[in-house]
Amino acid sequence: MIGAFIQKVKTNKYLMGTVYIGVGSVLASIFSYLLQFVFGRILSVADFGTFNALISLSYLVGVPAGVFSVSLIKYVSELSSRQDSKKLTAMYWKLLVISLVLGVGISLAIFLLRFSISEQLKINDTVLITVYGISMGLAFAGAIPASYFQGLLRYRAYAFFNVLSSFYRFGFSVLAVLLGFKLAGAFGGMFVAGVLALLTAFFILRKNLTVFENISLMEDYKRLLAFSLPVMFVSFGLMFLNNIDIILVKKYFDPEMAGYYAGTVTLGKIFLFGAGAVSTVMFPTISSLAARGLNYGRAFFKFLSLQLVLVAGGLVAFSLFPSFLTRLFFGERFMNSVEYLPVFSLFIGLYIVINFLVLFFLAVNRTSVFLLLLPGLIVQYVLINSNHATLYNVISADIYAGIISLVLLSVFFIVGNNGKRATEI
Repeated sequence: MIGAFIQKVKTNKYLMGTVYIGVGSVLASIFSYLLQFVFGRILSVADFGTFNALISLSYLVGVPAGVFSVSLIKYVSELSSRQDSKKLTAMYWKLLVISLVLGVGISLAIFLLRFSISEQLKINDTVLITVYGISMGLAFAGAIPASYFQGLLRYRAYAFFNVLSSFYRFGFSVLAVLLGFKLAGAFGGMFVAGVLALLTAFFILRKNLTVFENISLMEDYKRLLAFSLPVMFVSFGLMFLNNIDIILVKKYFDPEMAGYYAGTVTLGKIFLFGAGAVSTVMFPTISSLAARGLNYGRAFFKFLSLQLVLVAGGLVAFSLFPSFLTRLFFGERFMNSVEYLPVFSLFIGLYIVINFLVLFFLAVNRTSVFLLLLPGLIVQYVLINSNHATLYNVISADIYAGIISLVLLSVFFIVGNNGKRATEI
């Protein structure tokens, strides 16, 4: 009976893709959380809060790279379905060069704004901000190989690359801090890890890349840009929803409380790493089916069912074992974070489902979805700014924003598919 079940799983490409990505995400998250685990012990609580505030800021600064990644995944999946290897190769190398040039611009912008960032986030070390800016210079370039793995539906390769990149990031960042380079060393280590990840990706992707031909890609760039504009708003919306709280907590609360909140967020996002694997597989799969004019309804509902099961399981785990999880990752120093973890995990569960639905709408070119994120974001920002007496006020604002966004997305799905059979969507 068990053998039959395993065989059934192996023959289900959607489930197997999710398994590969899920296992890869869990292994990668082990290194990501080992990084937090080690830093939570060797850094002061205040420095730990600073580290996580800059990481959250990097998600917002990196929104254009995230937009680029989503657009590229979709376009690569379409080119792959047409087996256009020449264009896939030319686009890979040309976009890599463009991305590196853009990265220099990002690093320079952060350098010029270092004093403003220092004042707003209460970070006295401008050298730290400068090194942080250099590490952000690889944001666009790092998105290219990951997008290609997903667009080509190479889920095992993507999982391997994800794990190895996370290992590089952990190893070099921790080594630099232990050698006495403090937080600046952590971000310097991330830069070195990013360079190694790009080199590793090239060796893995060689079988999908042919000899480079300098063919014109102007029409392809136009298509990428046309899709990227609405995705830009979507990505900003998702990143603000998931990161603006920790930045505002760093602004409004004392450094120690900001550090405890960073501990809560870090633990809660373990949930995001695991359950979010479903969306990673769903997006290129639905994009490929839609590009070929095939029915994607059955695949969508299989992914949705799996997503909801994982979210439910995560909520149970974080509600029943908050103390155990906190001690496991941070020890006794962050036990003040325990009380916030169950309620914060509710927000993360909402965010996972929101992200899943948004990516589905983008996969089938319903790009106006970005408008539905605005009401929740406004509510979240206004509530945190107007009422931040305690961390519970901040988390409540997150949850209200999540509920509003999920309700609007659900209505958008129902209205947009009114009158169609479930399997047709």
